Amino acid sequence: MGGKDQTGRECGVEWLPSGAVGLARMLEAVELAAREVRLEMYIYKPDGPGEEFRMALVAAAQRGVRVRVLLDAIGSAGLDEEYWRGLRNAGGEVRWFHPLGGGLAVVRSHRKLLACDGSVAFVTGFNIAPEYEGDGVESGWRDAGVRLEGAVAAEVETLFDEQFERAGQRVRGMARLLKREAPGTSACGGVELLAVSPGRGESAVTTALRSDLRRLMDSQGRVVLVTPYFVPPSWFRRLLRRAARAGVNVTVVLPMHSDVGIAQRAARHVYGGLQRAGVRIMEYRPQMLHGKVWCLGEVVYVGTSNLDPRSFHLNYELMVRLSGGAAARQAGADVADIVARSVEVARRGWGARSWLERAREQLAFWVLYRIDPWLTGWIAGRWLRRQIRHETTAPSAAP
Repeated sequence: MGGKDQTGRECGVEWLPSGAVGLARMLEAVELAAREVRLEMYIYKPDGPGEEFRMALVAAAQRGVRVRVLLDAIGSAGLDEEYWRGLRNAGGEVRWFHPLGGGLAVVRSHRKLLACDGSVAFVTGFNIAPEYEGDGVESGWRDAGVRLEGAVAAEVETLFDEQFERAGQRVRGMARLLKREAPGTSACGGVELLAVSPGRGESAVTTALRSDLRRLMDSQGRVVLVTPYFVPPSWFRRLLRRAARAGVNVTVVLPMHSDVGIAQRAARHVYGGLQRAGVRIMEYRPQMLHGKVWCLGEVVYVGTSNLDPRSFHLNYELMVRLSGGAAARQAGADVADIVARSVEVARRGWGARSWLERAREQLAFWVLYRIDPWLTGWIAGRWLRRQIRHETTAPSAAP
């Protein structure tokens, strides 16, 4: 269920509670596409669902559908050009976002989306890879996403088209990556797209998060943040502590079994400070928790963004904000199930960790919070200065 945009066009949203459900719905959309398919993925692996999607994409191109695929060059580094020969021979297009060796290779496209025929689109936390095929309880990683219909789906297509151009060789377009674009928002009824580009300052996601958290402080509502990687900036930690002290029930759910050890250690560095303010910290036990789902009262966020400096300032991300409705209620029930399958980290026991483990956690946090963003900014800045010199000294191209 959904609503209408300002022109009266219908918008719909369906909650996808797992990669198993979401990947099946996405594959179905590709198989039914009649005009256009746009697929953007951070990680695409060739086995399992990857092979199913490749066959479906080739079949779509062969029946006359325009197929375009955009993959992040680091996230999908396991693939080579030969893998896509069949799709290209059928008329499909494949581009790589910021191949290695470029000065801005540190800026990634972390988005996972599919859009078909201007009428249906998907925004998810899961990639196309075997680990996302399960339900996140008995097997596979726990994840989530949404299926969108109507006007908001057409907006996803626009976002893809802009990113597809950025992945080309146009120097001027790439140079703009270092400047935060205007906050990207597009609303349709109770469904809002929040697009994030690299840069300093506020983004559509951080602006909305601040507003929703401050609103809840007046109502003493409930906040549950489900995230796999948690290296929050100081302003966000302060806001969570303020909310908890104001009477808001704040819970952060993280994976007990993480695929990135340094990120897990970095997250654990901030447990104590949040717990002292009244924030509950929980760790999901059954499988790897990869979903990015944030429930702030009746509002639900879902999509690609982690709560860390890279997602806030260095990556292209896309979140969907749901203001009530059936899908938001289903998301709330899904998050309640995640909480029920998680174990709370006891504050007293957590404070008894060895000094060596605390030092490891502090070092991990420092690396991910300080070194990674600083190094990215330094490399990107050098690249931009070279491009500016090149553009100002190069002879004008013939018309």
